[in-house]
Amino acid sequence: MTLNEVFSDYFAHKDNFLTRIDARIKIAFVFGAIIITLFARAPYLPVIITLLSLASLLIIRIPPSVILVRLLTPLSMATVILLLQIFFYGAAPLEGLFRGLLIMGKVMGCVSLIIFLSMTTPANNLFSAGLWFGISKTWIEIAMITYRYVFVLIESAITIRDAQKVRLGYSNLSRSLRSLAELTGSVFIKAYDQSVSTYEAMQSRGYSKDAYH
Repeated sequence: MTLNEVFSDYFAHKDNFLTRIDARIKIAFVFGAIIITLFARAPYLPVIITLLSLASLLIIRIPPSVILVRLLTPLSMATVILLLQIFFYGAAPLEGLFRGLLIMGKVMGCVSLIIFLSMTTPANNLFSAGLWFGISKTWIEIAMITYRYVFVLIESAITIRDAQKVRLGYSNLSRSLRSLAELTGSVFIKAYDQSVSTYEAMQSRGYSKDAYH
């Protein structure tokens, strides 16, 4: 499993019956399904939507490990919410459990739909569909730049982490915490430097808001 497979639209460029569907249709479907999920009053519907979204990805042969990595963070957050609701909501644990399952189902349902959309639709098609739906060109451009440089920052973070590992930066708990703090600081500095460099490069090429529009 590579960085490109996990975070990019690598699988969206493969030819299958889901990737061949027009991006505008998929966006409309996902948006409608998210609305239905958010207004659900029982956890059953969000769970069904989650299972259908994930099953669709498995049908087009996306590795389960890639899907799991994408789900790991929201699943962890949803689990914490579930536990908090069980212990702190309602007069009885079952009441909190039901509410926690409902919130967890909504989180996982919405996340699964977004993952479904991102793994079956190339980024350029999403941006084009966004323009068709009337989203401002400025916001589309910002989204494109963000998408581009997210991977630059991830590559920088991986390079720094590998250098730290070579120097035994994660050999014990104290070194791991220090290395993690240094890694975080370095990525923030890199992000700021990259934003300045990108802005200056765009300015030197005559970019301006008026010229773009």
